[in-house]
Amino acid sequence: MFRRKLLAAIGSSLSLPLWATGAEEKVWNVIVVGSGVAGLSAAASALQTGAHDVLILEKGPIVGGHSILSTGYVAGVDTKRQKKLGIVDSPELMLKNMLDIGGHKNDYELAKIVCDQSEAAIYWLEELGIKWDNHIFQTVAGMHPRSHITSPVRAGYDYVMTLLKYVLNNGAVLKLNTRAMDLVHDRGIVQGVLAEEKDGQKHKLSAKAVILATGGFTANVELRTRYDPRLSQEFPTTANPFGSTFDGATGDGLIMAQKLGAATKDAEYLQLIPFWGGRLLDYVGGDIYVNTVGRRFVNEGGSWKEVSEAILEQPDREMWAITDSQSQKGASLGIKLMNKVIKKADTIDEMATEMKVPKKILRETLETYNRYAKEGKDPLFGKTQFTQTIDRPPYYFGKERLGVHFCCGGIKLNKNAEVVTTSGEIIPGLYVCGEASGGPHGHDRMGGVALMSAFVFGRIAGSRAVKFGKA
Repeated sequence: MFRRKLLAAIGSSLSLPLWATGAEEKVWNVIVVGSGVAGLSAAASALQTGAHDVLILEKGPIVGGHSILSTGYVAGVDTKRQKKLGIVDSPELMLKNMLDIGGHKNDYELAKIVCDQSEAAIYWLEELGIKWDNHIFQTVAGMHPRSHITSPVRAGYDYVMTLLKYVLNNGAVLKLNTRAMDLVHDRGIVQGVLAEEKDGQKHKLSAKAVILATGGFTANVELRTRYDPRLSQEFPTTANPFGSTFDGATGDGLIMAQKLGAATKDAEYLQLIPFWGGRLLDYVGGDIYVNTVGRRFVNEGGSWKEVSEAILEQPDREMWAITDSQSQKGASLGIKLMNKVIKKADTIDEMATEMKVPKKILRETLETYNRYAKEGKDPLFGKTQFTQTIDRPPYYFGKERLGVHFCCGGIKLNKNAEVVTTSGEIIPGLYVCGEASGGPHGHDRMGGVALMSAFVFGRIAGSRAVKFGKA
């Protein structure tokens, strides 16, 4: 039923020009730019805080941005579930892990807000209709078992659709194929956006507050090389690894905000991860990474920065990822098998032949690793999280390379999700959340915390934007 209503709502958005809704004539309580989980969380929070007119602009043809493509692990302290599983955790430990991963370059106050509010965010999402899996995972680069998921197959979709259902049912208006071109302002106070529809029509849309949830700039090669000259066209984005689909992460929010003097925080730190090749798991303990001679070369549970830098040191900047029949695989398995990105083998020797690595070395690698897994310690690389041995055929394996995945930094924000200028002032009426913002992560992102940060600061941005409009 909801899908039919949703398709009808989206269909009307596509068929009617923006001016036909009266959008150009009214003053919205809040305009949210971007329809990923940060933007949808902001819209939901704004509605819960008393907003009656919320407009969500999405420049792409579908909702969700990068969020809908996400494997979907959400890091957060969850006293109820973790205690049942014998897991000891706290906001303080989560903060320590987050700061360690971020190289202590994080904005301490913002990182602490994410950790302190993570449990409330988990329960808030439940109230909106999210149904968590009963397991708690340690994600890759997650440092501790605290990550939640709805399904390994479609978690990102679940979050987007649950939030979208809530905001549409509560009166928000969604406009697809509508790009925010610039911020409308008067004497430094943001009062709306200049938007362009797919057919080129431009509209000045007025609002009491604007929230930028436009995502990062991983797909903008010119912009990302400005901050990190290494990240040339050689590296695809993980959202568009083959260059054949729409990827809207072009830094629109950053570009618009900088015109008004917005500062950046940690924009030079972009995250590389192995994603669209042989890797099938997004949790620690069910797979290993080996180089082109069949030897392990890194702690698979280390930070993404540690793993990616180790891959960059390997011949041809590539590796093999290996798992077996016991692991919990994601939705990409079938596609990767069909495209022969992933292969199956019934024996280690058969796998070694396919990989063109010495059989003896690969057997020794797996035997040694399985011994470490049984003992629960890895003297070679310091891995501490093991969910299984890797010894039950069939084996699944594939070659993996790096893609540009995430902007650890972006527009500088404060504890109220307000945009901060280069002089340390705020831009009245302008808020930011999600990957468009910079501050919580430092030089690297802890596994599972990108989505949590989007939920937490999306909620803050939505409520603060409404309160600003009422002042």
